[in-house]
Amino acid sequence: MPDHAAIAVATDSRAPRYQPLVLVLGSVCVGILTDRYARGWFVAWWLVAAAGLVLWLVAWRRGCFRAAAWILLPAVAAGAAAWHHGCWSLYADDDVGRFVTASAQPVCADVVAVQGPVRLPAPDFDPMRIIPAGDRTRLEVEVAGLRDGSRRRPASGRATLVVDGHLPGVHAGDRLRVFAQLSAPRSPANPGEADRAAYARRSRVRAILRSEYPDCVTVLARPAVGGPGRWVEALRRSGDRLMWQYIHPRRAALASALLLGIREELGDDRNDAFLETGTVHLLSISGLHVGIVAGALLALFRLTPVPRRAIAAIVSGATVAYTLVTGAEPPAVRAAVLVVVMCAGYAAGKRGLPFNSLAAAALVVLAINPAELFSVGAQLSFLSVAGMMWFAPHWMESRREADPLDRLIEQSRSWPVRIARRLVRMSGELVLVSAAIWLLTLPLVAARFHLVSPVALLLNVVIWLPVSIGVVSGFLVLTFGWLLPPLGALSGWLCDVGLWLTEAPVDLAQSAPLSHFWVAGPAEWWLAGFYGILATMAAVPQARPSRRCFLAVMAGWSLIGLSCSLAGRSPRCLECTFLSVGHGCAALIRLPSGEAILYDAGQLASPELCARTVAGALWSRGIVHVDAMVLSHDDADHYNAVPELLRMFRVGSVYVPPLMFDKIEDSPATASLQRALLDASVPIHEISAGARLHAGEDGRIEVIHPERPGVSRSDNANSLVLAIEHREWRILLPGDLEPPGLDQITARPPWDCDVLLVPHHGSRRSDPPGLAAWCTPEWVVISGSRSRDWDAAATAYQAGGAQIFHTAYCGAVCVRVSSDRLDVVPFHPPR
Repeated sequence: MPDHAAIAVATDSRAPRYQPLVLVLGSVCVGILTDRYARGWFVAWWLVAAAGLVLWLVAWRRGCFRAAAWILLPAVAAGAAAWHHGCWSLYADDDVGRFVTASAQPVCADVVAVQGPVRLPAPDFDPMRIIPAGDRTRLEVEVAGLRDGSRRRPASGRATLVVDGHLPGVHAGDRLRVFAQLSAPRSPANPGEADRAAYARRSRVRAILRSEYPDCVTVLARPAVGGPGRWVEALRRSGDRLMWQYIHPRRAALASALLLGIREELGDDRNDAFLETGTVHLLSISGLHVGIVAGALLALFRLTPVPRRAIAAIVSGATVAYTLVTGAEPPAVRAAVLVVVMCAGYAAGKRGLPFNSLAAAALVVLAINPAELFSVGAQLSFLSVAGMMWFAPHWMESRREADPLDRLIEQSRSWPVRIARRLVRMSGELVLVSAAIWLLTLPLVAARFHLVSPVALLLNVVIWLPVSIGVVSGFLVLTFGWLLPPLGALSGWLCDVGLWLTEAPVDLAQSAPLSHFWVAGPAEWWLAGFYGILATMAAVPQARPSRRCFLAVMAGWSLIGLSCSLAGRSPRCLECTFLSVGHGCAALIRLPSGEAILYDAGQLASPELCARTVAGALWSRGIVHVDAMVLSHDDADHYNAVPELLRMFRVGSVYVPPLMFDKIEDSPATASLQRALLDASVPIHEISAGARLHAGEDGRIEVIHPERPGVSRSDNANSLVLAIEHREWRILLPGDLEPPGLDQITARPPWDCDVLLVPHHGSRRSDPPGLAAWCTPEWVVISGSRSRDWDAAATAYQAGGAQIFHTAYCGAVCVRVSSDRLDVVPFHPPR
């Protein structure tokens, strides 16, 4: 969807090619990248920057201006590297992040609320959610001290406080005493998993405080004078109340997300609808929102006798204020800088240089936080606007070059015809702009979100006008709703209509066939090459080939990426990866021929979190089709991620033990699972001992338990036990097997295996000594959480000489079986 501020800056095709801030931005990016991956020394960066500035000054004073300019660029890069190093790597000796461990520990902390509390509504009811979750509250805090035993010690640094329940009496600036569990943000423990620790570190947050009750948080003192954070919080809360006062409750949450960036009030289904249709950018304050507000204000004031400079000052001030109130996210900051540049040019009667203005916006964003260079939101925002700036002059030039006779004929038409033709022409131009941006951002979106939404090409054009109506009228609600209720009511009605006209096409598009696809996404090296080629062609005019040659280069590069992707999907060995999903189970089996089998997919905590973990692992292997799912037994912590996975992956068939669906009237979770499988048209096969799954020429996957008709007394005892053989190597997957089913297994002749998945997450009820004696494993994997007692199981298996891997401590465990060896590789190497 077009960004009005960007188009306004970009439409002068006669702008000079020399745009120096682009070179400065390139140097800053090189410096930040170098420090992130080369891990330079803070003082060394500043010394290099200082030396470069001295050389630049000498060259400049001697009149060697070109040489001075080139000398300045390395100095700028070194300064950017130093700034990034200070923001990313330097922390005080008493920073709270130095005290955290992966395991939570109880603490009493004195903190200061940096922002107002954010209410996180309870998730929608889901029978797959084993532990019901209620409302929570999240806020960023600055740590002032910790209690160490009986004495207090000073501490500093930022942390995120999460409380079960509400904190209505807490505001930004309040000094609090918190009793909580202190832990580190979760680092990746599985292939393809998002790095939440790095995401939090971008805000210099290296600790999480979790409290189970609001009573664990006490207000010690309030500031005598409210600071900027408190004012912003008050304005956001007031704006949110106005949205709910003047807009229909069905769309008030959408209005708050659209105008204030408060997405927490939206349900999961509505977030998913915008995500899958490629319109999720509407739910966070971006350049679109800022551009619409600024454009509306500029158009309004141009109808008045207010002087140009006053108009520019008012529009700039209002835009900056709106950006600050909505959280000053990088896309909004980028748009605000472009608006200020545009207004400065408007006041002076000149146009800004498009890419110079965009580079200035990027420099402001990186000056605020250099880690935003690695933020996908900032990357997509600047990439979209850069593409728009590149494309806009071409179609604007084509409009200016219209034949004079055609213009004369156009002027002779009646005004309704002229309006209709203009609307059609504008719609066509919007489609072209939308298509250009969509194609430009497609590889990055596919790599980061694993989603391709062709429907977004037309949908963004269809909802452009309703969104503009909603934003402008919503801004009027925020501005006048508290002062002039009648105007607030009228504006609220218009906003409601605009949002309804926005939401209805999104819901329709989501359910349309072929509207979106989930994909594995391109590799990082291919992504770097793709955008590197485009950047080179944009920065070096001499390197730009003809259109035919350009298309050939892009097609060739795409073919190389596709070929490498297809070649990498076959591991050429047997792989069995036990994913780290907490108290639950998910094991991915990849055959040498490339087929993928998923053994269980669930966890005790959150089905959505488990589905994201499993999906990330599948996509990291280039898998978009799961040939078979084997669900060991009727416990939701072993299958509650399946319905969500069915939305994202094609599944060949599902195998379950006998009796799995015999009593679905007593189990809402099992009924929900069956309904999801039927809705996805996935064949369900009931299997028992003696059944075999396809395992290739050198392999064998056999079910050795349960015998028909199944073990009716216990779901755990009825677990499907898979015996996997590849050449001379063996892996045993027993689900949650326990007596009496376990007794039936151990009564058979011993079955020696190399790798064993410990039944029931290491529970004592899985008879660790008896099972260890029966199958004598050399490597043992326990899939569970840190809170569960697994010492007895570890002792029993270690007594038999087995090496223990616990997924809560070492992350995912990958077992690779080739023709002559077996390797067990944990995601986190043992310390």
